[in-house]
Amino acid sequence: MCPCDNSEAVSGPCCPSSLTDEMWEVIRPLLAVRNLRKGGGVRKYGDRLVLDSIFCVLRSGCQWRMLPRDLMPWDAAHRWFTKWRRDGSWDRIHDEQRRQLRIGAGRDPVPSAAVIDAQSIKTNEGGKARGFDAGKRTTGRKRHVIVDTMGLLLVVAVTSASVQDRAGGRTVLARLAATFRTVSFVWADGGYANSVDCTLLSWARDALGIVVEMGT
Repeated sequence: MCPCDNSEAVSGPCCPSSLTDEMWEVIRPLLAVRNLRKGGGVRKYGDRLVLDSIFCVLRSGCQWRMLPRDLMPWDAAHRWFTKWRRDGSWDRIHDEQRRQLRIGAGRDPVPSAAVIDAQSIKTNEGGKARGFDAGKRTTGRKRHVIVDTMGLLLVVAVTSASVQDRAGGRTVLARLAATFRTVSFVWADGGYANSVDCTLLSWARDALGIVVEMGT
């Protein structure tokens, strides 16, 4: 029988994607505390069960409507996922965990250097967001990702796979500059500049104050 219930005292995972007690103790303090003075009915599902339901979809790749019955109704799980995305809860949780990991590793809480890369992913869906990457011979989407020197995610942008690294690099570097003003140095591979087009480097330096260093 699944050990999950509707309280905060959930103990033990009901499926491989569920939070362990140790993971829950890390995330629980980062969730917003509900202000009961603002009214509203008593919540039927606790935050831990909501997270277990969301993580089941994310880890398994199943459709929301295919959530196991021993979790919570799919529409309620999707509603909380959307709410936390719109109010910035996911970003706050991720940013705080990254900060704690950096401090634990003896680093500054915020990074000063980063690494940029892109990855094309095959997909049969996406409409205009789906295209063909001639270099990777892949039809789908492309993830433009910037991580710190520990490999922890800073910013990401998703485009059609047909978008070149240099064009996607401008988008994700602009997001980096707006979110992490402490980052002034970024390593990149040869996909972001070549003998024909190296404008990304001068643009990043002049417009964003970021030095992009090309790797070998």
